[in-house]
This record gives sequence, C-alpha cells and structure tokens, in this order.
Amino acid sequence: MSAPSTRAAHASLTGCLLVALSVGGAACQGEVGYLRADLGDASATPASGEDGGTTSLDAGGDASGARPVVFARDIRPLLSRSDGPPAGCKRCHYKAESAPQGYEIGGLDLTTLGTLRQGGVSSGRSIVIAGDPDGSALVKKLEGTYARGARMPKDLTPLSREEIGLVRRWIAEGARGADDE
Repeated sequence: MSAPSTRAAHASLTGCLLVALSVGGAACQGEVGYLRADLGDASATPASGEDGGTTSLDAGGDASGARPVVFARDIRPLLSRSDGPPAGCKRCHYKAESAPQGYEIGGLDLTTLGTLRQGGVSSGRSIVIAGDPDGSALVKKLEGTYARGARMPKDLTPLSREEIGLVRRWIAEGARGADDE
C-alpha cells in the first residue's frame, strides 16, 4: 500500500471513528476491515459487504451494527421460519399454511409486508409503528410484553435477543420495505 493510500485510509477511518464516537454507534466496521485488508492482513475481510450475502446480524452482531436493516434480507427470514429450531412465524401466521391459528384466530397474516402492516384483530396498524419499536405490537409480542395473548412464537423457543434487536432496529429505521415483500 502506498503512503498516499495509507494516509487516505487512515483519514477515512479517523473520520469514521469520530462520527461513531459522537453518535455512540459502530459505524466503522467496514472501514476497519478494508484498512486491515489494505495493510496486508490476509484474514481481514470487509465487514458486511453486499457481496457476502450476510444479514445485518452477521455484519454487526447486534442492534448497533452500521448496515441498514432490509426487510427482505433481514426480517423476512425470521418470519418465514416455521417450527424451528429456531422458531419463526410461518406455521401460524401465513394463511397458506394448513390450520394457521394465528391468522384464523388473531387475523394476523405475515405472508407479505403489506399484510403484516395491516395487523391483526388486537393490534391493528399498531403492529409496526415506523420509528417506534417500543410502541409496536410486533416487538411487544416477541418480547412477551404485549397486554394480550402469549409471547410469540407461541409455545416455541423465542427469537434471540439479537434477532429481536434486529426487528427493533428495522422499525426504528422506519420499517421500510415494499408491501409485496
């Protein structure tokens, strides 16, 4: 690596670290990976690149990762799991499944993001309140703090703290995604 590119990488990393310190996040993971790779560290790989097909959990390890949460890549796989382990929502909340109790009783269809946004009988549109994970019924159900009914997934191992953190982060970031996802 030449001296000018080393200085540029150092300046980029320094600026990134200053931003991360000011917002309390881990926004520099990719920069650190690239700098280590540029300096000849063969074990270094850029953190969470699109080319790796990783999820935001893989990239950041927790809810403080710098990579934005994408519904189709990060949240849909959690919902699409069936009985597990690890468990998900498909068995009860995808109306095409045989005897989907959560859909038939509670009216919550998680087949698409559009149907998720409509909510169920008790949650209505408060199922996901963009920017407000604490007010979103989805988070409350996953954490077991919703006023009505059981923690989800019902009678199965709950999502991990990291997975719930990812759902929280997706909602905090605006719960973006197309209705047909």
